[in-house]
This record gives sequence, structure tokens and C-alpha cells, in this order.
Amino acid sequence: MSYILYRRIEYNYPLSLIGNIDETPMTFNLPSQTTIEERGKRTVSILTTGHERTHFTVTLACLADGTKLPPFIIFKLVKVSWENFSEGIHVHTNLSGWMDEKEMIWWVENVWRWCVNLGSNPRSLLVLDSFSAHKTDSLKQRYNERNTDIAIIPGGLTSRLQPLDVSLNKSFKAKVRHAYNQWMDEAIKEYTPSGKIKRPSYSLVANWVKEAWDNIEPAMIRKSFKCCGISIELNGSKDNLIFDFEKVSGDKDRGIGIEEEGESIPEENENDKWRVQLCKSLGLII
Repeated sequence: MSYILYRRIEYNYPLSLIGNIDETPMTFNLPSQTTIEERGKRTVSILTTGHERTHFTVTLACLADGTKLPPFIIFKLVKVSWENFSEGIHVHTNLSGWMDEKEMIWWVENVWRWCVNLGSNPRSLLVLDSFSAHKTDSLKQRYNERNTDIAIIPGGLTSRLQPLDVSLNKSFKAKVRHAYNQWMDEAIKEYTPSGKIKRPSYSLVANWVKEAWDNIEPAMIRKSFKCCGISIELNGSKDNLIFDFEKVSGDKDRGIGIEEEGESIPEENENDKWRVQLCKSLGLII
């Protein structure tokens, strides 16, 4: 957090150029975590497609101003060219179904690069976890070429310092699971010769991912960045919001929530004075 504060003071990134990226593994089978059965039953059967172990990766990225970047799906396949996918989502395939250095480079050059090129500030900041594919030498070179500073979250701390982990991934997965359960309940499904339900198509799953991500509220993204101390006011006036997970999740805030950007923002000259004081208190060089 001190490093991010130092970089923000040094480069004054706009919130539209402070981002977070995270990969989340998913499967083609997403049954509800609850069911209803008669009391006393020793075994409860759950209708599934039998693809609990067929996984794929969804890479989500967002910005501190609430902007959502297009989701990036990696299916465990050689290719998936025979299906039509909706616009606003990127679909790749590889033999592992997971993010690797090659896929990460593609994301930097085709998603992140597009984002930072729209900004007026010469530099940007990207927050990532310590996954090895995020910080290879070749990737560090690409970040440097794109004038992007990176902040690596120490291992074991993503649940407190990564906006996507703090409040967004859980809500996103719940929305995808809801779409899956609705499909299981209502859609006319195809069956294999052995009588098993065929898994949903790749394009259908991609649509679920896109719709779930589209339905994440931008306000929740802004709150999550503040909760992690990434976009908090530099003058220290809102430090009480750091790690305030209840306000981000909405469990006990009764609708009060975290203040949006633009409210009670001090004047620029006052901000500069606070920046100097903050740097001195943190032992940082300015």
C-alpha cells in the first residue's frame, strides 16, 4: 500500500488508469449449493451435466473509476472456431485452459494497451497478484513499453488487497451460477447416447460470463478499490474506508455505502500539501 501511495503521488494517475486483473477458474457444471429434499434422506441426488472437472479460466479486469474491461476466457481446447461468440468478450484456447505467459502478453497488448492509450496521463498502474505468469521478464518489458507500473500483491493477501477478490469475484460467480441453474431448469437440453445431459456450448457459457460481468455494478468496483487502499484519497480523509469490508459487501451499511469519487475532494493545492506530509510520515523520498 505504501508503494502504491508513493507511485500515485509521483505520477498522479487518474482513476481511469489504475487497474486490477485476476484469473478465476470455473467449470461447465455449476449446480446450486443448496437443494430441497425430504427430511431423513441419506443420499440427495443433484442433476448435473457430469462436467465437474472440465474447467476453463475467466480473466476479469477493472479500473478504479468503475470501468470494466472485456472479459477474457481461456477454454481447455486446441481450438473452438465452430461457434459464434458475442462481441465484447475475448475467447482463447490452449491445452491447459489456464493463463500462461503467452496469453498474458496477448492481454497486455490487446486489452490493457487499448485501455491506457485512451488515457491522457503518460503512465498507468496495474495491480496483480503474485502468480508467476504475471511477472515474467518478458512481461515486465511489455509493461515498461506501455508505461505501466505494476504493484504485486504479496502471497496470501489477495483477500484483503485485491479489489476483484474482495467483493467482485464472488458476486460474478453467483451470477454465472444463476444462469447455469436457470438453463438446467428451463432450457430444452440435448442428451448423449448414454442418457447424460450434454454440457452447455462454449458460446452459451461465454454469454453467461459476459452477462454476469456486465451486471456487476460500477459503484461496487469503485468501493472495492477504496477498500483495498488503492484509490483512497491522498489526503487521508477517507482512510477509515480501508479494509471496511462490511461497507463494500453491503452487509451492515444499510445503504450508506462508500462515498463516490467527486464527493468532498479537496482542492489541488491542499492535496499537494497533504502529499508531502504523507510521504514524510511513510519515510518516502519525494
